[in-house]
Amino acid sequence: MLPPSHITYTLAAYDLLSRRFAALPKVDYRLLAVAATGPDLIDKPLAALYFYRRYKAAVLFAHTLLVHLAVFIVAIWRKPAGWPYLLAFNGHALLDRLWLFHDTWYWPFRGWRFHVWRKTGSEQGHIGLAYWYTFTRRPELWIWEVGGILAGLWLVWRYRLYRFDRLWFLLRTGRVR
Repeated sequence: MLPPSHITYTLAAYDLLSRRFAALPKVDYRLLAVAATGPDLIDKPLAALYFYRRYKAAVLFAHTLLVHLAVFIVAIWRKPAGWPYLLAFNGHALLDRLWLFHDTWYWPFRGWRFHVWRKTGSEQGHIGLAYWYTFTRRPELWIWEVGGILAGLWLVWRYRLYRFDRLWFLLRTGRVR
């Protein structure tokens, strides 16, 4: 899943839950977006700089069960206000369906390798081309991305973020009105 969809699904889910459960802590939507993309923010630069060229792997350490459990354990000792960020970070694993990538999700318990993208030729030489190849060969992935677009449009409509003053308020404060 691409980062914008991780963000919009997470923000929409939190928004729906916060309306249902008034006891949920107020969050900074900017930080929630960062938490939702946290594993990618850690792994993608590592992949681009080294791991992808050498190992053809782009889903690395931050996409492992070990890291997600560590984040969970750290959050237990933190204030309850941190739970939405923890759930956003761990929700990334759910949205990416990481349990299907055994070499990465169970690393290092299944060995020291990460999930290798299928090597099919020159398009695998660059990570951006690998994403293009994946999305053009697996049309079912577009369903998730269209869902992310719809979730984003719903948030824009719900909070009238098409108005500059409301969008600017969100960007400055991390809150919606």
